Amino acid sequence: MRHATDDEALHLGLALACAHARQQQRLEEHLGLWHGLALADFLLLRVLAQSPECRLATLPLAHALSVSPSALVRQLLPLEKTGLLTREAGAVRLRPVGRQLHGEAAQTVGAACAGAWRGVSMTEDIAFALRSQLDAVACNAAGPAPRAWQS
Repeated sequence: MRHATDDEALHLGLALACAHARQQQRLEEHLGLWHGLALADFLLLRVLAQSPECRLATLPLAHALSVSPSALVRQLLPLEKTGLLTREAGAVRLRPVGRQLHGEAAQTVGAACAGAWRGVSMTEDIAFALRSQLDAVACNAAGPAPRAWQS
């Protein structure tokens, strides 16, 4: 096995950036249309939904989303006002209505992601290898992949 040449890395990096931009746009459209959520808000709800007792301290939550604590606080305000979550003593807890919305939105995201991969033939082994390679690229680019992006 060898490493990519600079030219190969350039083409792969740009293809990855284009695929990411299109997928992000697709998810933003679906989440906004069907659930009134931005992708960043869905990712926040996802991290909380996967946390013990749907609760996580503020700093680990910010780290999991790859945002600053102050950016996280700005993101939390409208979600708290709409009753999806609550802030409590240095932590954030997902409320039952937030868990329900996350579950519904996760189905939409799953369907949108499945649509993006339609027509791409791959075995389970190839899917695992691709995910491993993408995780490695994410780790090399800026530390470990945020928890919100992992299953």
